[in-house]
Amino acid sequence: MKAGVELAAGLVLAAAVASAGCAVGSGAGVAEGELFELGCGKLTGPGGQGTPVPYSLKPVFFAGEPIEAPTMTNPYPMNQLRIRMQDNGLAVQYADVLTFEVENSYEVGRCLRGRTVNGQPDWNVNETLPDGTPTWWCDWSATGFSDGGALDAGTVMPGGPDAAISLDGGVSMMATVPRIHLTPYTDLRASLATLSTCGITNVVGLANDGWIQFEYFGGAEEPNTPPDQRSAVPGNFVIQYGDRMRANFLLTLTDQAIIAAMEQNQPPPQMAQIGGWLQGYFDFNLERGRSAQPFP
Repeated sequence: MKAGVELAAGLVLAAAVASAGCAVGSGAGVAEGELFELGCGKLTGPGGQGTPVPYSLKPVFFAGEPIEAPTMTNPYPMNQLRIRMQDNGLAVQYADVLTFEVENSYEVGRCLRGRTVNGQPDWNVNETLPDGTPTWWCDWSATGFSDGGALDAGTVMPGGPDAAISLDGGVSMMATVPRIHLTPYTDLRASLATLSTCGITNVVGLANDGWIQFEYFGGAEEPNTPPDQRSAVPGNFVIQYGDRMRANFLLTLTDQAIIAAMEQNQPPPQMAQIGGWLQGYFDFNLERGRSAQPFP
């Protein structure tokens, strides 16, 4: 993945929406890249099935749904969050929908807070994959990270690898905001359903790699305080209605069969049903109403 993809233009546009009102579904954002989907003529390039074409979600509806999930090990419910960008305001089965699933808002909040204690990160630098191996997750280095230019369901991200992965959580060189690794297994996941563009295929693409970089996440950020002086994120940290969500992202997509083959250490199918990459940003406020429901 290319380190220079920072979407500066997107940030300028996103800043403008801060005062643009708080109507349910309103916001600003972009999600564009290249995509293919088997059986969908609109997402088939001149090279035939499996050939990506330029794709733009053109989102006009933004929604966030906080969810309280009881746990057996924590006195506080685990706050989860579902973020959606849609190309229309219809029910999700009639829209192209890019979804980000935050499994644990507390852990994302700790990542974004960037607090250090005795020079060590007070957040999860790594998370564990199904095979027991660790993977980088929250990176505060100024250089960032990438997927190393890996193949993405037949599509290669433009440009080369960003830089080496930060093994110390980037404590020695702090960026403005961290990048969180997107995988199908860890605390932040993403998926794309193209039911407006390709309703007949009913295929969902899963983010098998990439990153998301929050700038606003429920007040977790403390950018004007040195890392060793930042306060600890409380155990009852939650995302709630009225909070602002703003982030940049870059992700690669593949289908569930590819992910399942990787999990089971089996040969992957000859061809993925869906694949490609997307980059973009979103900026909106969580509002009660239709945005709080699975179907807008």
